[in-house]
Amino acid sequence: MTIVKLLLTHFTYVALIVVLVLAGVGLPIPEDVPLIFSGYLCNKAHSPLTAVIPATPGDTETDFPDDVIPPVVITARVPHVYLMMLAGMIGVLAGDSVVFSIGRRGITGTSFVARHLQKVMHSKRRARVEKHFAMHGNRTVFFARFLPGVRSIVFAFAGMSRMSYGRFLLIDGLASIISEPLFILIGFFFAGSIDHVFHKIDRVKHLVIPVVLVIGGGVALILYLRKRRAAPVIDQV
Repeated sequence: MTIVKLLLTHFTYVALIVVLVLAGVGLPIPEDVPLIFSGYLCNKAHSPLTAVIPATPGDTETDFPDDVIPPVVITARVPHVYLMMLAGMIGVLAGDSVVFSIGRRGITGTSFVARHLQKVMHSKRRARVEKHFAMHGNRTVFFARFLPGVRSIVFAFAGMSRMSYGRFLLIDGLASIISEPLFILIGFFFAGSIDHVFHKIDRVKHLVIPVVLVIGGGVALILYLRKRRAAPVIDQV
């Protein structure tokens, strides 16, 4: 993550796009860290990209931040927060589209996602996946955006199930509009205590992941039991 933060510091928008694409296709980079750090870079009061220069005779009192005493002003070389959000959306959707395309082409490739699919898929399971996406594909893709551990596999399944790319992009985009700007704004508004923010995020992850696994296991068990009850009973002679 030190290398990722260094890249973001020097190449800002482009670096965020590249990092998110790599994270989307399987590189072990949590999306929240580069997004929060990008928001931190956009805060003029705390960004390491802020430059200090002497004031000029034409400056007025309104040109000075509250914590800066004349004759110096802060000249921002920092990225704009809204452009950073746009870069984040581009990176996320591009990475998700790559994974979707891998699923659409099949699971015979050598990429990280394709190799994982080869381990867990067979013809009968693939038929169940296609049936599931035909009935619940929209909701599955939407909520998968918020689940880092299963996101790439679900998006590959969406491509494999022949979901149209336009529908996938629309649903994934709607979910991304919620998640990506949120992380950037967290970094922007809490830039003064960014290390504390990352510490809190780590603690939340350790709590959320087990809870998600337990809930997912419970839902899977309920569906399995319902299926068994609904199955016809064959009398044995």
